[in-house]
Amino acid sequence: MSRSASGSFVQTPFVRATFAAALGFFLLGYGGILLSRLGQPVSVFWPATAFGLCMVLRWAKTLRQQAAMLASLFAAGIAANGIGSWPPLLTLGYSLVNIVEIALALAMVQRLGLPRSFTLRRGLIFGIGAAIAPAITGGVLAGLLVRLHGGADWLSAGREWCCANLLGFLMLFPFGMALSFRQFSKLNLEHRVPEALIVLGMVIATALAVFKLGYPLQFLVFLSVIVAATRFRLMGAGVSLAAVATIALSCPGTFAPFDPVARIQLLQLFLGVCSLVSVRTATVLGERDLHVAVTERQRARALRAARFKSQLLSHVSHEVRSPLSAIVGFSAMLESGSLSAERAPEFAAIIAHNGELLRRLHNDLLDLASAEAGALSIEPQTVPVAGSLRQCIGAIRLDASLGGKDVLIENVEEALAVRADPLRMAQILNNLIANAYKYGDNFSPIRVRARRVEGYGRIEIINAGPGIAPEDREKVFRPFARVAMGRRVPGAGLGLSIAKLLVEAQGGRIDFESVPGRLTAFWIDLPLAASLNAA
Repeated sequence: MSRSASGSFVQTPFVRATFAAALGFFLLGYGGILLSRLGQPVSVFWPATAFGLCMVLRWAKTLRQQAAMLASLFAAGIAANGIGSWPPLLTLGYSLVNIVEIALALAMVQRLGLPRSFTLRRGLIFGIGAAIAPAITGGVLAGLLVRLHGGADWLSAGREWCCANLLGFLMLFPFGMALSFRQFSKLNLEHRVPEALIVLGMVIATALAVFKLGYPLQFLVFLSVIVAATRFRLMGAGVSLAAVATIALSCPGTFAPFDPVARIQLLQLFLGVCSLVSVRTATVLGERDLHVAVTERQRARALRAARFKSQLLSHVSHEVRSPLSAIVGFSAMLESGSLSAERAPEFAAIIAHNGELLRRLHNDLLDLASAEAGALSIEPQTVPVAGSLRQCIGAIRLDASLGGKDVLIENVEEALAVRADPLRMAQILNNLIANAYKYGDNFSPIRVRARRVEGYGRIEIINAGPGIAPEDREKVFRPFARVAMGRRVPGAGLGLSIAKLLVEAQGGRIDFESVPGRLTAFWIDLPLAASLNAA
């Protein structure tokens, strides 16, 4: 119980995320304090709150996790403000106000939701609730703290606090909530390194020209970030913004005509607008990529369906011809009365056998069509493996199509039970054993075994014979594919593909091992019944 009670709270990924949140909050906060040593009672550059909000939203799923991460952010805030030489009262108060802001923004985001796209009305509501209202609340509380500490310009302090947090939200929140490892994996960067270096070099060169050398062409920086977002989506936007922010903050002449406080605020506003536009651009292009991928997947599926239908018509017409010819021909002979009474049962048996072949082909085609439409019928139950094997193989032994070859059951646990559809399980076994008979040698028995393997019940069908060559492995479970083994065998090539569909539909696995010239062992794994798992 102790493990289950604490497992959802103390998890390695969450602990790592909490540590990363505290460290990032400290670094961003202390960096904001260092940049704001301008005689101001509060920092005018503060992206730490937006970073903390992103971390809580993305990693803290329960109230306990949210409380733990907020506590770590509070400790990091005290450390940053303390090292930043704020007085003790302001150190504690500022850190507490930051947590109040994050908690308020968190509550508003959870109430309003975090939609993938915004209408103008919803965007305004979300911006007011998640960004403006918490920033104003923090500004009011920070101004009151400054006044309690004896600061004369407490109204200006509250205003600067509000602006710093709001602009920090614009800079970090859109990118922080949109970026993911899944987005990164889609970029295929291992094949695009030269392009990535060229785009990043363009962004850095443009930022250096504007912020270091003083060329008044800030719009070029904006365009370079858009280019990066266009080529590399969210990752390109984020890396470009980080590079631009680093260069701009390290250049004292940025927005030189203004006083130091105004310069920092203008820079934050510039980066915030770049963030909003580039993230939106990357998101729209990502949605387009998804639409194109879905369309391409549907087109490929349609092409596969067309090829499958062509194969189906070709194989069905070929496989149906022989049984129908036998049925029609021998029926006509029986009807004409030209056969003796002694031979009539023999021809009747041939008609019945070919009728059974047609029935099996019909059932296989129905299963394929049902699987294609996602309507394959599966009714799982607890199935005793030993009893099911005896019943299935007893019926198979009565089938003249086995030509007298024996099927031996050996090494089967009597208590073994699986979770499966008993009718589908019998169908799978029939297909596998019929395949073992058709492709095996003419004298060795077919052996059937069953045992437990890693939470599954494994049933093996083993036959001696020519085996399957390694180069033919990919063909085995493909519909209508026939593996050449030096002989012509009847059938439409659907048995193993049907078996694979049925096994996987029941949460199982199917595969085989083959030694060419010696033997082949097909096996299926079906989930163990719950009672056995508990045991």
